[in-house]
Amino acid sequence: MSKKLFVFTENTNAEELERLAKSMGLYARRIQNIVIVETKSDEDVAYIFTEISDNALKDMRIYDGNFNENSCSSLLKAVARAQPPSQWLDRLIFNHLGKLFINTKILFHPIVDVKKKEVSAFEALCRPPIRIIDLIEVGRTSSEFSETYCRYVALKKASEFLGKNLMLFLNFHPKFLKDPLKVFGDLLSSLYTNKIKPNQIVIELTEYEELDVSAVKSLISFMKSEGVRVALDDVGSGYSGLFYLSELKPDIVKIDMELIRDIHKNNLKKVIVNYLIKLAHDSGILVVSEGVEKKEELETLVYMGTDYVQGFLISKPLEKPDLNELNRRVKKLLSSV
Repeated sequence: MSKKLFVFTENTNAEELERLAKSMGLYARRIQNIVIVETKSDEDVAYIFTEISDNALKDMRIYDGNFNENSCSSLLKAVARAQPPSQWLDRLIFNHLGKLFINTKILFHPIVDVKKKEVSAFEALCRPPIRIIDLIEVGRTSSEFSETYCRYVALKKASEFLGKNLMLFLNFHPKFLKDPLKVFGDLLSSLYTNKIKPNQIVIELTEYEELDVSAVKSLISFMKSEGVRVALDDVGSGYSGLFYLSELKPDIVKIDMELIRDIHKNNLKKVIVNYLIKLAHDSGILVVSEGVEKKEELETLVYMGTDYVQGFLISKPLEKPDLNELNRRVKKLLSSV
């Protein structure tokens, strides 16, 4: 058993928590807007988070260190150290991530060079028990650890089959690119540990909502000095993608799969994609068309001049890619295009 201190600004919210805790069979003592609850485990606290009203949850702060409930000075110190539920939950998840992520799957999705008619790269995809995007909503510590962990495992697994002429695309969420030197150092350290050359790596920026342009520009400068390339994902899905295309000047762009879907049947999609490919090529940028699922889509994109294609028509994401088998399939597929 351990005691937790819950702090509210509104007494009514403190009263709600007191009633909830007692209904769970827990010891609860309220002192104005402070509630002391004796819990059996962290799961009790997590359950409280799910059952209490949204207003009370937003108003709540929690402290689970040592304190004396009969000492005013001790309680005041505890109140000052109380933190929002999201931080407490972030720490709880972070402390258990090692056990949780042992079942993480890393898959590799082939990217094909249409001119050479062979696999030229793989995109590493992380499949943890809890999605990183969900962890981002909980807290920075857990989600940043999860993304870093996934990249490390991806590099370790890729080192088993990644030939010297193959590239590896690694996803980076902009939320974690605000400290370029740290990101740069961590990545290079992982590369050298796994004996993968920087010029084999493509950093793929996956979202733009929280992208700090100045920080990312600094990161790109560091990376390019080592030979690492940069790709923008989902270009063509909206204004932001085109804006960052002009601002960041990536080496590679990946055209949004919604524009690729049934492109052979849609003249407007043909015009848009053809323009994006020309725009990229005029700027010295290579193009990956992703989400290719039909041969007709592939034929249209090859005719338009895409450099690379990626999609289920080539292969689903694989745990252990067989490069020879993939290249036999690619040559057969592209020989008739």
